[in-house]
Amino acid sequence: MRIGIALTLLLPACGVAGSPLGGLQAPSQSVRPAQQSVTEDLSGGRTFNFTIAPKLPAFDFKLIPDVQPPDQSGNAESTIREIEVYRGGATRAFQHLTGCDLDGMEPPGRGAEFFTAEDVNFDGYKDIFLETGQGATGNESGCVWLFNPVTGSFDYSKEFSGLDRFWLDSSTKRILTYERGGMLGFVYGAGIYAVLGNRPVLIRSESQDWDEQKKQFHCIVKRRSRNDMIVVRDVWGKNGEDDAPCDPSVLFKQFPAQQ
Repeated sequence: MRIGIALTLLLPACGVAGSPLGGLQAPSQSVRPAQQSVTEDLSGGRTFNFTIAPKLPAFDFKLIPDVQPPDQSGNAESTIREIEVYRGGATRAFQHLTGCDLDGMEPPGRGAEFFTAEDVNFDGYKDIFLETGQGATGNESGCVWLFNPVTGSFDYSKEFSGLDRFWLDSSTKRILTYERGGMLGFVYGAGIYAVLGNRPVLIRSESQDWDEQKKQFHCIVKRRSRNDMIVVRDVWGKNGEDDAPCDPSVLFKQFPAQQ
């Protein structure tokens, strides 16, 4: 669904200060360039236009900023305090998205797709995702509002919002979640979910950690059997850091490439 956040610092070229007096040139002096923010500047707010379903009018989402001053390094700190929803080119909002703790939102990385529309529950209507936090290892958290075709509005989903960073496979109607830890990503937790009763239901989990005392990886895989998650694999590595019994890339090969 959302693939990483690339942060790049672009520094403008240094200039040379000159003197207008008598055509004389002042001593060369480096001018320290302003650092470009590594976070997205949301101080001016944003507006997004999404088609939720082919037979519905387009929806506009106006993100109202919570304006904050930049940090000491010049990185943007403003976030979002409110989201207004407009339908079919209307000038008056018919809904304000609620349920999400916007007070705890972190500014997204520069260039990140932090506000998107995707059909997360596979009902044929796109839903709304707002990224509210991201970790140093690429983990991501956010809020999800599901489109309600009966009311024509968007309902906050605590269950979908509680998922780790996730990817969608519309062909199998499955969701892959992945939380990256240390050891180059070989310490991780992952899950595969089906959607039942408009909620994500865990049907397979895979977790791998590192035992510092044994100097070994330990991987546990579980599958759902009726109402319980049953251990189907419990294995330790044998050759230290070079032997991880589970490989998260195998999980991603089951899901189509996404941008």
